[in-house]
Amino acid sequence: MKTSRRGFTLIELLVVIAIIAVLIALLLPAVQQAREAARRSQCKNNLKQIGLALHNYHDTLNMFPPNYSIGAFGQNNPTARSWIQFVLPYIDQAPMYNQIDFSRNFVFVATPLNPNNTIAQMSLPAFLCPSDPSTGSGRLTGRDNLTGEAYGVTSYKTCSGSNWAWGTFQHTPPTGRNGGSNNGLDAPNGFMGRNNRAPTDRVNVTRIRDLTDGTSNTFAAGEALARVTHNAWYWFNGSTANCSTPLNYYENNLGIANNDWGNNYSFASEHEGGGQFLMADGAVKFISENIDTGLYRGLATLDGGEVLGEF
Repeated sequence: MKTSRRGFTLIELLVVIAIIAVLIALLLPAVQQAREAARRSQCKNNLKQIGLALHNYHDTLNMFPPNYSIGAFGQNNPTARSWIQFVLPYIDQAPMYNQIDFSRNFVFVATPLNPNNTIAQMSLPAFLCPSDPSTGSGRLTGRDNLTGEAYGVTSYKTCSGSNWAWGTFQHTPPTGRNGGSNNGLDAPNGFMGRNNRAPTDRVNVTRIRDLTDGTSNTFAAGEALARVTHNAWYWFNGSTANCSTPLNYYENNLGIANNDWGNNYSFASEHEGGGQFLMADGAVKFISENIDTGLYRGLATLDGGEVLGEF
């Protein structure tokens, strides 16, 4: 006697495939959300490590690191230093720090050969947000005046305050903070700005005692998008931004011109609905892009005396 084995009919096979497809469609968003949650957690941890590095620097030298970014690009200006350079020993990058020639900056050209160029082209994973795909390997080209060489970038910038508008400030910069400047980065009313003081001059740096608004109410650093290629996002140079423009304004208005400096030097993030900020006390908080502008700017100042609500 012959026995027959009944297999799947074409219709049954199609039904099974359709069910599997539906299940995958339902599962995929959950997988993507889980991946983004992991990336967001890594970004938060990066900022926490940066906060520890800043405070360890302060414990050692009784001040937060300076940030010098004065001098035209392409010039070998020894005053052009970033706060990231100074905290390298505190994020397990002492060998890299020891290779920096602090008597020289770096230049965006292949010749004359500058030993700092090699270091400036290195990627620092601890300063890269994993949710920002534009950072790629952590090195970007893109400035119009570059030769095509790729330099290491950063996804995090310190907060210079709430000021920008070329001569119009929401708050007077603290005494000794380049009050004569009409540039919100050079006359900071926040945690850290650029300045043209000598690296040995401690007048234009920040100490814990300067944060009279409270360390838990003051932004120390936040996320920035490295793909804004018409501005310097290289970690080796000064790296700071301001809160005069709402969070993620650039992300939501991609038509901003190259010379719209107030918007180009603002904070932005690839995280949905907001961005992560390091508070001066070392805590990391997710700030909604819909935060009240006045509150947002108040968190950016170090001694504005603003009365802040919940955030």
